[in-house]
Amino acid sequence: MKHNAHLQLVTRDDTSDSPTTKPVARTAAQRQRAYRLRRKRAVIDAIGEEACASRITLLALLGDGLAALEASDTSTRGIESKRHSVRRVLQAIVTRYAIVLTD
Repeated sequence: MKHNAHLQLVTRDDTSDSPTTKPVARTAAQRQRAYRLRRKRAVIDAIGEEACASRITLLALLGDGLAALEASDTSTRGIESKRHSVRRVLQAIVTRYAIVLTD
């Protein structure tokens, strides 16, 4: 294994280079906004990676996809894209929770 001196391993516990600052107290509104932003990022990151997504993220993707399919202003290309997305999400849910679909 070749040693690269310019690469450093940084972990959360590594505080040698980090300044010592006190945690900032956040208001409830700021915490809620941060939570919503994390959820949005999780949904965006899960597109195409549905098998690895959390349950809440899958349900958010499913809701977004179904809402877009129901909207009257969605383009034909958008409808096909959302239809495939909804299929992938449903497949991930069915597979993960071993749901048996019968006719």
